[in-house]
Amino acid sequence: MIDLKKKFLVYGHGISGKSISKYLKRKKSSYQVYDDFSDLSSIKESINLQELKKTIKTFDYFIVSPSIKINKNHVLYPFKEKILIDLDFLSLEIKNQIVFGVTGTEGKSTICSYLSQYLSDSFKTLIIGNYGNTILDKDNLEKTLSKIKIIIIELSSYQLDKIKFLKINHAIITNIYSDHLQYHGSFSNYVKSKFKIQSFLIKNGSLHIRSIERRRYSTLINTHNKNINTISNMNFHNKIFGFDINLLNEYFTKSIISYCKFNFDQSKKLKNLPFRNELIENTSNIKIINDSKSTNLENSIIKINQINLKKKIIILGGNPKKSNIKTNIIKNSLILIFGPNRFRINNRIECINSKLFTFVNLENLFKFLKVIVHQSKWDVILFSPGGESFDQFKDYSHRGKVFNNYIKKFKI
Repeated sequence: MIDLKKKFLVYGHGISGKSISKYLKRKKSSYQVYDDFSDLSSIKESINLQELKKTIKTFDYFIVSPSIKINKNHVLYPFKEKILIDLDFLSLEIKNQIVFGVTGTEGKSTICSYLSQYLSDSFKTLIIGNYGNTILDKDNLEKTLSKIKIIIIELSSYQLDKIKFLKINHAIITNIYSDHLQYHGSFSNYVKSKFKIQSFLIKNGSLHIRSIERRRYSTLINTHNKNINTISNMNFHNKIFGFDINLLNEYFTKSIISYCKFNFDQSKKLKNLPFRNELIENTSNIKIINDSKSTNLENSIIKINQINLKKKIIILGGNPKKSNIKTNIIKNSLILIFGPNRFRINNRIECINSKLFTFVNLENLFKFLKVIVHQSKWDVILFSPGGESFDQFKDYSHRGKVFNNYIKKFKI
C-alpha cells in the first residue's frame, strides 16, 4: 500500500503529472516535480536535473507518465521497484465501487463506452485512464467517488507495464495485434504486458477474453482463476465492411455484462465513438468513413481488404509504429499516403491490383482526390491513417476534424 507520508517525485508534467501533483498537494504529501522538456521554474515544487541527481536517493516513490520508457540509461532505472503511475493511487480511494479494467490493441475505448452506456441506466458510471479522463485532480474527489458505483478504466500496455497497486473486479482483453514494439522491444513483451492485467484482479475477479486469444496465449492465462469468460468469435457483417467491428464489440460487451450478472437493456441503441469507423457520408454516389483513431497500420489494411465494395480508396498517414509484420498486402484499392512518413509507410506495403500515390500533406492529397472522384465513380473512401497523429496534428481527434473539414470544403 502507498504511504502518503513518504516523499514523492512526480517525473513528467503532462496530464497525469499535473493530476497527481494536485492530488498530493491536497493530501499534504511531500513531493517535487521534474520534467525533461518543460521549464517548471515557476512551480514551487519543481526540481532541476542537477538537483534531482544529487537528491534522488531521498525519494521513496517515483510517479512517472505512463509512456516514459525506463531503460538502463534512464536516471530512474536503479529505482524501478519504486516507480508508480497515477492510477496506483486509486487503491487508496476506491471503497465499494466495482472496477472494470479494459485493455487490448483495438477496441478498448469502444468497449469502455459501450459498458458505460449499458450500465449507466442503473448505475452512476465513470470512465478514466487511457480513455483521456482523469479524476485524482478533483477537489471533491471523495464526494465524487461516493456517488459512483461503476469505474471503467482503459489501460494501455504502458500503464500495465508500471502499475503496482491497482485492484479491479473484472479484467477485459479485447484483442491482441502487433503494437507499441518501440516501447516493449518485442511482440512477446507486448503480449505479456497485456496479460499482466490479471495480476490486478481481486479474489474471485473475472477475466473476459476472446477464444482466439485464449487459445493463442494459453500459457499466459492464470490457471488459478476459475472465473474466465471466453467469448466466441462471431462473424458480423454489414453492407460496407465485410466484417463489422462495432457489432463485434457490442456482442463482446453484452457477454461481459451478462457474465457479471448485471441487468441491462440489450436492445439499447449504442452511440459509437467519433472518428472510429465513423460513416460521415453515405449516399448512392459514395460512402466515406472517418477512422482517424486508427494508429495501427495492420488493422487499417485489414479493414480496407474486408470492404466488399469494388472501387475503394484508402488514405494512410501518420507515424507508423514498429511492427513484427514487415509487409502488408493491399488488394484492389487506390492507396493515397500523406505526410512526412509517407515513404516509410510505402515501404511496408505490397500492392496487388492496386495503385499507390504519395503526398506531402492532406491538402495536396485532397486536390488530387477531388479530381479523381469527379472524373470517375468511387464506391468508398476509407480514411484510416494507421499511424500516430503527432507528425502533423495534436491528436487523432484533431486529425479527424481536419479530414471532415476537407470533405465539406471539397464537397466530394
